Amino acid sequence: MGGTTPRCRETRSKCGKKIGWRPTLRRTPPMTSSCPLSVFDLDRTLTIHGTWSPFLLFAARRRAPWRLAFAPLVVCLMGAYKARLLTRKRLKQAMQRLMLGRAVDLDVVTDLAAAYAERSMANNIYVGAIASIAAERAAGRRVVIASAAHLYYLEALADRLGVADVVGTASMWHGRQLTPRIAGENCYGANKRRMLEHWLAGQEIDRAHAHIRFFSDDLSDLPTFEWADEAVAVNPSKKLLDLALRRGWTVYDWRQAAARDRAFRARTATQRN
Repeated sequence: MGGTTPRCRETRSKCGKKIGWRPTLRRTPPMTSSCPLSVFDLDRTLTIHGTWSPFLLFAARRRAPWRLAFAPLVVCLMGAYKARLLTRKRLKQAMQRLMLGRAVDLDVVTDLAAAYAERSMANNIYVGAIASIAAERAAGRRVVIASAAHLYYLEALADRLGVADVVGTASMWHGRQLTPRIAGENCYGANKRRMLEHWLAGQEIDRAHAHIRFFSDDLSDLPTFEWADEAVAVNPSKKLLDLALRRGWTVYDWRQAAARDRAFRARTATQRN
């Protein structure tokens, strides 16, 4: 049992049949030299909408539509979290248990994550986000996505964004079976900063010799904003915007461009019909 998403390394014949399988772990070669890092949050920073609840609904609809009947219970769980009766970690575990079940095979998880990532790339990624990632990379910076999203779909989405390094919420696996339990902590708030520090150590990057630029939309990421050398508020909430303006942080807002793009697509679709 482990907390890192198993990766299915397969050899396939021309017809696509699996003829070999062994689990591997996603690894990035250590980088020992000083390195400028650009760390992006995911939900509502790179994406237009959140990803966790939509992923669960997407997965239930494709795998077991009858589980959609549990959606009202999920809403009740969210209410319990708002009332501080549940931690965010316990909330996410309970939501996954309801919408995905006690155990899901690795192949099923991989297929669901890939399909969800493709859908997200088509309609839930800011154009400005893609351009910003490209600009950071062109400037010689190593791009990392750090998110509360679960690694089993975060990795698939990061792959499609061309990002090799991710820090996210790990799951407990029983062999090939995904369970609802979170391994360690949910990568949120102060935990995100601690998990990034742990990732740096694992990559053999000396924090004192690394310049870190951090991008996020929400004040919950304040511990990481204050840990970074450079803070960038992206599509900020009002509270984050006020803080960013007081502290002189850079502010990016890709929402208006996205709204114009949606309006243009809607007009085009209407004209075609």
